Amino acid sequence: MTNVHRLRGAEKKEAFHRAAEANIHNFVFDASVVDVPDGKKAHIRLAGTDSCRASVQILRKGGDNNLHYHPNMDLIYMVLKGCVHFYGPGDALLGEYGPNEGLLLPENSRYWFRSVGDEEAWLLQIAGYPKGRAASKRIPCEPPKSASLGHWVGLSDEERAIMERNNRA
Repeated sequence: MTNVHRLRGAEKKEAFHRAAEANIHNFVFDASVVDVPDGKKAHIRLAGTDSCRASVQILRKGGDNNLHYHPNMDLIYMVLKGCVHFYGPGDALLGEYGPNEGLLLPENSRYWFRSVGDEEAWLLQIAGYPKGRAASKRIPCEPPKSASLGHWVGLSDEERAIMERNNRA
């Protein structure tokens, strides 16, 4: 039995809080860490835990993805810069979003998006994992619209392994 398991009352509660607070950390979004060609996108990880993650997707002119959905992942998207169109099945327009606008996509919602206009788009993505990050998946419903779905910057080895396992077509 570890020492923390021997604690009781106020000491146990204090140890509980200190363990959580030891994982507090700051982050900075820096778009200069990645060079994204036109028609492509990249994710820059900001922060995350086993139950949530925040990242910014940089979408160059024409950057898009394919129709897909995520079991065990609720998503919130907000445009920070540029303009992004979101689509559902059959390319039905879900909405046109500019800076400070976005949408909520509950788990299993089918969608895809693309940047529009000449300006690079920055898309904040906040993901919640009700059953933990390892249980999340990305299920494609159609082939990629462009040659590459993009790449991630700032993932830990563990996060990269989970993503590679869960994002197989």
